[in-house]
Amino acid sequence: MLKKDKGFTLFETLIASLLLFSMLTMLLPLLSFLAKEQYNSMERLQITTKLHDELQGVLIGAAPYPSKYMVTPYRASTEFSFVLEGEYVKGCAEWTNAKEKREKKCLYALME
Repeated sequence: MLKKDKGFTLFETLIASLLLFSMLTMLLPLLSFLAKEQYNSMERLQITTKLHDELQGVLIGAAPYPSKYMVTPYRASTEFSFVLEGEYVKGCAEWTNAKEKREKKCLYALME
């Protein structure tokens, strides 16, 4: 008659806590990975855009080729190089990304 059935028991609270912490241990590394990939994508986009702009300068004669120089278009120091390959100008950018891996992106332009 004096039995109370209100609230959670200790066992139910422990199970709920276990589920919460297991979800957090799976989500936090995933969110960290996604943030790093987002940073890498933004960096790649900025460097490719700068490479495109520099390649346009080479095409109109504002910059000489073959040439090689360092620029920091985003946060990574990037080496730009331009060489003539047949009837094309090849512009490449090399940098070290947030994962400490070397990346290289090349664009080609037709000389007219």
